[in-house]
Amino acid sequence: MITKKTLKQIEKFAESRFAKNKDSAHNMDHVKRVRDLAIHLSQGEAADTDVILAACYLHDVGGDAELNDPSGNTDHAVESAKIAKPFLEKLKIPQSKIDHILDCILSHRYRTEHKPKTLEAMIVFDADKLETVGAIGVARAFSWVGKNQAYIYKVEDIKKYSEKNMGGKANGRIRDKSKHSPQLNWETKDKHILSFLYTQKAKNIAKRRKKFSEKFFQELEAEILGRK
Repeated sequence: MITKKTLKQIEKFAESRFAKNKDSAHNMDHVKRVRDLAIHLSQGEAADTDVILAACYLHDVGGDAELNDPSGNTDHAVESAKIAKPFLEKLKIPQSKIDHILDCILSHRYRTEHKPKTLEAMIVFDADKLETVGAIGVARAFSWVGKNQAYIYKVEDIKKYSEKNMGGKANGRIRDKSKHSPQLNWETKDKHILSFLYTQKAKNIAKRRKKFSEKFFQELEAEILGRK
């Protein structure tokens, strides 16, 4: 068991890491939304909520390294785990718990081959991915555009674009962020969210949020292409 005091220390550590963060899509507000979603998803499940909470607080603490790498080679999940490990060890948390928390952090990212294998990791993954669809998903997508000097909308053959800038895979690394856009992210990844979520609760939430995103991007396309 991880005490409430220790969990509060973990939360405070995360807050300190985000204090100078300029990415509004990956800040402490995002972390708290993911935490709340994860707690909701874990209700009625035989899940270790201590592990889930700790992983939610720490899953993006290495985000700056990826955000500031225009090549896209840096994996913020890996960087977050590197930062979290020594901190958790100082708190004298049992090693088995630390290993589980780190696994949840490493597997929360979609663009990776490190997939969730435990219920806790699946819940953290799903909670984080729900932030990519719906009104909050749209808002976060456009905040990403400003940070990366990317496109608001870009007319592209989706298959060719995916092959050229994402290695032909929905979870492929974005090679040049400046050539990406929210609508391209929607077409190549986010609209397929139901196929890669793990828990039924998350899928139920995603169905509703997905409808909002679909309508938004249809309207955006119509306005940009002069149809409305």
